[in-house]
Amino acid sequence: MRVGLDARALASTTRSGVEAYVANLVRALAALEGAPEIVAYTDRPIADPELAHAASSGSVRTEVVGARWGWLRLALPRRLRRDRVHLAHFPSTILPPFLPCPAVVTVHDLAWRRFPESYDPADLKMQAVALASARRAARVLAVSYTTARDLEQAGVSRDRVSVVPLGVSARFTPGGPGLAPDAFPGAERLQQGYLLSVCRLHARKNLRRLLDAYRTVRETTAAPPLVLAGDLTDYGQGLLHRAEELGLAEHVLFPGQVPEDVLPSLYRGATLFLYVSLYEGFGLPVLEAMASGTPVVTANLGGTAEVAGEAAMLVNPEQVSEIADAMRLLLAGEEARAGLRDRGLARARHFTWEQTARETVGVYQRVVQRG
Repeated sequence: MRVGLDARALASTTRSGVEAYVANLVRALAALEGAPEIVAYTDRPIADPELAHAASSGSVRTEVVGARWGWLRLALPRRLRRDRVHLAHFPSTILPPFLPCPAVVTVHDLAWRRFPESYDPADLKMQAVALASARRAARVLAVSYTTARDLEQAGVSRDRVSVVPLGVSARFTPGGPGLAPDAFPGAERLQQGYLLSVCRLHARKNLRRLLDAYRTVRETTAAPPLVLAGDLTDYGQGLLHRAEELGLAEHVLFPGQVPEDVLPSLYRGATLFLYVSLYEGFGLPVLEAMASGTPVVTANLGGTAEVAGEAAMLVNPEQVSEIADAMRLLLAGEEARAGLRDRGLARARHFTWEQTARETVGVYQRVVQRG
């Protein structure tokens, strides 16, 4: 069986959830015994040497398909036909109008249906195309039962959806060095502990309420600094102003998107990890923090609650008082933090990229066998 993978994310300089998914899936497929032949198609060479090597080893090989325009609509389908692939996998949902073979798509979330006001019209139009693609696909991979339920509510038949959770990279572990004081500007102030959130600075991540809760905690508790790591979007600039309004400018750090090689130590050194998003299809940072041995506070709904299980402190993300109470309780209770740490480590062991790859291959096989 030959599978064609839309792997443009491997060559992307961005490292959002989809990019992390594709990179880790490719690594796991390359190492998986008995995996089918995987042709990873990119629109340009992969700059990361380690990733380029992984994408051209084991059962995986990389092919660069150049196109001045119409890469997804024309160039890739033509290449799939020429290479006689049996199945195509599109990990970011969008399908070409015409394909020479059955297709599997991965759907990470349907946030746009819940928060349309936070998307511009062009994005909303693209998301509508993505949903239509999910309805056309031979099989849909949902990263969680939360996303599977959302797909069913959006008109995608549940019997065409397979839930295949994401994994966590082995580089996220409690063993290893802590955050270096020169890791990014301001890191020297974090050597005695810090609170951490790692996410795209976006409205649905609920960071304004997190800032409000942090201010409440600081009124009665000597809380360590708060680090909000993620691209400084327009919304992120608004958070900077909000921190100043709350008198927190000296206590909140905005380091921007932290380099990949710094992330493990950033998670590992945190006193608490805070991820109180209003909606997530999965919530990979929750899993990465737990695997790093860091106690987690997260939302009691959607993908984050599903991933965390009983291994995190769950709060109503719309209640500032609940977020603040959780922070205060854990900052004051070393035993409570230790309990969450142990449960988080145990929970994270259930999520591996090898298992994700194995289950994904199982879906490939079922689709091809059914013709």
